[in-house]
Amino acid sequence: MATLGIFKRAKKEEKIEKKVEEKTLLEDLCKGDNELYNAVSRTLLLNPEMTREAGEINARIEKAEEHEKNKGYVKARIEYQVAGELALLEGKKEEVLKLFKKAYEVDPNYPRRDVFEYLAKKENVEKAVAVAKEFYERTAKSTTQK
Repeated sequence: MATLGIFKRAKKEEKIEKKVEEKTLLEDLCKGDNELYNAVSRTLLLNPEMTREAGEINARIEKAEEHEKNKGYVKARIEYQVAGELALLEGKKEEVLKLFKKAYEVDPNYPRRDVFEYLAKKENVEKAVAVAKEFYERTAKSTTQK
């Protein structure tokens, strides 16, 4: 009788399915680069058109500079960040670099400064712009197909 119990357990163990974790599009595009994933997951725009309607890059920079002059550093950081996100959307590498560096510098108390620090380096901006371009192209296709 004991042998029957052993066979039953073996069958139960075979039935246990291994969960396969599916990667998101963004994880797939980042190819295991956790720092890149961390940075772009916090800076890609989910609704770019809505953000554009609220102001273009230059308008955001002007607002940020005004806030900075009035010592509104948190508001300045937000405006620089959004301007940087728009530059990332448009693939403007030099502006991405400049704007995220400025966002990093203007608000030293922001807890997620590591994202800005990462995007303030040229080699990282190259990767982030490439991932953003592919991400926006693929997500635009999927929304138009629905």
